[in-house]
Amino acid sequence: MNTKEITVLLKSEGISPSKKLGQNFLCNEGVVKRIIEACRFSAQDHVLEIGPGTGSITQTMAGQVLSVTAVEIDAGLVRVLQKQLDTIPNITVVHNDILKMDIPSHVNKVVGNLPYYCSSEILFRVAAALWVQMGCFMLQKEMSQRLAAAPGSGNYGAITVNLQLYFSIEPLFNIDKHSFFPQPEVTSTFIRMIRNQDTGLDQEQRKAFHLLVKSAFWGRRKTLRKALTDSPHLDLKSKTVEALLEKSGISEKERGETLSVDDYKKMAIHYTGITQ
Repeated sequence: MNTKEITVLLKSEGISPSKKLGQNFLCNEGVVKRIIEACRFSAQDHVLEIGPGTGSITQTMAGQVLSVTAVEIDAGLVRVLQKQLDTIPNITVVHNDILKMDIPSHVNKVVGNLPYYCSSEILFRVAAALWVQMGCFMLQKEMSQRLAAAPGSGNYGAITVNLQLYFSIEPLFNIDKHSFFPQPEVTSTFIRMIRNQDTGLDQEQRKAFHLLVKSAFWGRRKTLRKALTDSPHLDLKSKTVEALLEKSGISEKERGETLSVDDYKKMAIHYTGITQ
């Protein structure tokens, strides 16, 4: 669907793109094709699409998978989608806010063009749905760089570590602003997130992992010993922190932003042993 077709379609329903909802509709068929190829769909897939907009990729997806559940928050766009896709039996259009609903347990892939203002919240909901095996998303370029960052780099942060526990994250290609209507002010990047089959942590250890990451990055640029001891999110004595780091094989002079996901996993395992 090109810019002219989208404009006519929206006008016919009396709809204007919402800045509040971060609505920028994909209008480049070449990009749609690249996205479909990158998602590696199979005939057994059940896909959840977040923010289908005008349905630029919805119908094409439906021809390759078992089912598509398209979740759209905008009532006007829901009307558009229902009219456009009503005759396709394996598409279900849902009028809802993805942040206020559970991800269906039959879904194994999630696809979406995520607005910047709530992209991190959505990604954490996808991570928590352990049955989802792959996520494919358009994100602001800077956000994608944060998600895929390496320890010690300027983009490496708490969101990096927390999501890399669950996913292998690969930025695939940039999408310039001319591929959207209306044009956003930023460049987007399409990323693929493939579920790590085993985090190596049980439920309590995962809770400890996220708590330790939160505490380490709360004290960014502080030594790890000081960050964990002074953290408002933990109640650990200095001696306990020293023992935790020693057991984990991590120097107390390290900083949270230099540790790998595996380092945090080691700490989480020993944390649950020390604090139980």
